[in-house]
Amino acid sequence: MRTHGSTIWHWTVSLRAILVFWFVRIFVKPLFAYWPATDRGIETLSRLDRRVDKMLPRPRNVDIDPLTLGGVPSERIEPPRPAEDSLAGATILYFHGGAFVFCGLATHRTVCSLLATESGVPVYSVAYRQLPVGSIGTSVIDAMAAYTALLETAEDPTRIVVAGDSAGGYLAMKVAEIAALRGMIRPAAVIGYSPLLNLDLEEHDPDFMKRDAYLPMRQVEKLRDRWLAGPDYIEGAQSPVRADPALFPPAFFSVAEYEITRPDVEIMTEAFDEVGTTVETHLWAGQVHAFPVIGQVLPEARTLLQHSIDFARRTVVAEERRHTA
Repeated sequence: MRTHGSTIWHWTVSLRAILVFWFVRIFVKPLFAYWPATDRGIETLSRLDRRVDKMLPRPRNVDIDPLTLGGVPSERIEPPRPAEDSLAGATILYFHGGAFVFCGLATHRTVCSLLATESGVPVYSVAYRQLPVGSIGTSVIDAMAAYTALLETAEDPTRIVVAGDSAGGYLAMKVAEIAALRGMIRPAAVIGYSPLLNLDLEEHDPDFMKRDAYLPMRQVEKLRDRWLAGPDYIEGAQSPVRADPALFPPAFFSVAEYEITRPDVEIMTEAFDEVGTTVETHLWAGQVHAFPVIGQVLPEARTLLQHSIDFARRTVVAEERRHTA
């Protein structure tokens, strides 16, 4: 592990991580590269969450209750033991990844359960609308509806941590930005695992972008037009990387060494440093995009989840003091 300013590099790679990397490189990336980005193709992917829900056993030692937040289907995952440290009274609001086309509550139930267990606070996982039902603007509307409702029901609304991976990381950042723009209570912290911070990924070095283990840029470029097709517009900045960095609360980012979201994570880390916003970024060698989601498989994922929880412990108190100052 090596630290450069706000960025921490992790160089050790487990055998499991190596196997996962090459599996997705050889089998998953070619599948994604040729999957049709049509309504029918997207609808087929959207059924993945329902299949996973039927196939996988539910995580043990946590209570999982379905509910709605602001009219958006969600789940509350209650930890086996409540936090007795600085996270006592806090809440995590989680947005799953999946390029705004697939995944949902079932695919991310494990990572949310791990977060709840390790942090000792309830985790609310949100099933926001995705393509082909609605564009990114629609997803943002659902994310804000869920956050607004949670402000009214959370034990302490000043201690809400918004988190997400990939597309969910985009939504977590948008919630923080829009809350600030509207003058609402903003989240105490943002956690983004391989967050999508820029919808204009084609502006980066194409040779680097090709090195992502399983996300083919050709498909991302096809999806971009659909992401922005409306009918709901995106409030605030279209891409979080272009938003005013001073609007955001403390942020924790993680990203793999070679993945398409890395350039903008580094750009945003520098922007936060320039305006004095607390930021902690972890770069991992030998990993794949959004690897914390498979937290039960990879030791690096469990370590990263713990790093993000430790960051939340340090920052929620500071943000609470800012509200009461």
